[in-house]
Amino acid sequence: MHRWSWKDVRSWLLGPHGSWLPITADGVELINLARTPAITRYRYRGDTIPSPWPTA
Repeated sequence: MHRWSWKDVRSWLLGPHGSWLPITADGVELINLARTPAITRYRYRGDTIPSPWPTA
């Protein structure tokens, strides 16, 4: 049994110039990582979120 590490996956899916290769099986492309937008997170809003409780 072979366990893949992240290093193995990256070397398998990166092209010779460092760009992501498409993941395909029988001519069907699973996802194109080159066209996937960057993942962004919600920014911290702190006190701008309204509280459902009355202020004292």
